[in-house]
Amino acid sequence: MVAIKSLLALLPIVQLGSAAITCLRIGQTATAVWKNAAGKTCRFTGVVGSNFGRNAIGSDYSCNGRCGAGCSGAAVGNVYTEDCFSHDICSYFYSASGGASDPNCGPAFNAAVDDTALGAINGCGQTNPSNPISPPSAQPVCS
Repeated sequence: MVAIKSLLALLPIVQLGSAAITCLRIGQTATAVWKNAAGKTCRFTGVVGSNFGRNAIGSDYSCNGRCGAGCSGAAVGNVYTEDCFSHDICSYFYSASGGASDPNCGPAFNAAVDDTALGAINGCGQTNPSNPISPPSAQPVCS
């Protein structure tokens, strides 16, 4: 009975999380959106699950949109969401580090936290792709 009460206590959290989580499908085109340190809104349209290889500081961007590092970093399932895609793209271009404290990508990191924790139970899990490295040919547009 105690276990059931504990699970019932989590329902509001799960319901709240599901409202804020937008699953993406590998291979679909999506637009990453974030606000940089200068207060400008940046946008970049790309393919979910794309493999940019490594960025300027050597971080792995082999499964863009996956909530976790690259295709094989620590994660709760292989979850692909809009917020994780935005954080990945921001991090790639700004060589972000420090999670929430990064001046350019910290807010995008914070937006992706619930996706990372609850994305799997919201049906966002998939099998990771094995795409060849293909760095982006365009840059984000910030205005």
